[in-house]
Amino acid sequence: MISDNASWYDEYYRKEQDQFAQWYRWLIPHLRKRLKANSKVIELGCGQGQLLRYLARERLVPPAQIYGLEQSTTAVEFVNRWLPGAHIKVGDIYNMDYPAGFFDFCFLMETIEHLNEPEKALEGIRAIIKPGGLLYVSFPNFLHLPWLGVRLLSDLLNKPQWIVRQPIDKIYTAPEVIRIVKRAGFDYLEAVGSNYGPPIFYPWEKDWMTRSFNRMGLWWLSFHPILVFRRPT
Repeated sequence: MISDNASWYDEYYRKEQDQFAQWYRWLIPHLRKRLKANSKVIELGCGQGQLLRYLARERLVPPAQIYGLEQSTTAVEFVNRWLPGAHIKVGDIYNMDYPAGFFDFCFLMETIEHLNEPEKALEGIRAIIKPGGLLYVSFPNFLHLPWLGVRLLSDLLNKPQWIVRQPIDKIYTAPEVIRIVKRAGFDYLEAVGSNYGPPIFYPWEKDWMTRSFNRMGLWWLSFHPILVFRRPT
């Protein structure tokens, strides 16, 4: 069953998102070192398919090996216009029908915070990833103090539009998400940080600044950390 919130996302995705998200930008270098010609990838909660379209456009993964699941019909129709050879469909993350051990890479980007039952979803995700396959998770990290302040203020003043508040929008920290995913049977490997400054200054955050913070091991303070997990063999 598709979530009752699908109509909110249908409306949200009527406008094209033309800016490549920072969490995708900092994910790409990690993927380039690991993707193979026969890799099968899936993004759950793929939205308008920014990442999936990039992988196909840069010929990192053939469209026939690209899969996506999204509850918004509007978003899926958009992606399918750009990726007619891929496998993008409307579906329910709690009731996936992919074969067991099918995917080499799974992306759960800015999605876990919108799940009522993340543990149940992660059980299904673990089933469809190959032993040794990788799961990437990004989310708004509330150890990032500027964003925590904005979120609390928007709640206090009842201004959900300040943060594009979604129907389900949980508050997580990096250590908490790591614990949740590990409890689902994944091994935690590493993390990459993205977006260290206050939200309004993101367009001016230079790559060298982000790399410097990452070299200092401060990913856990970034707004959108990218956590890397592996299904044990």
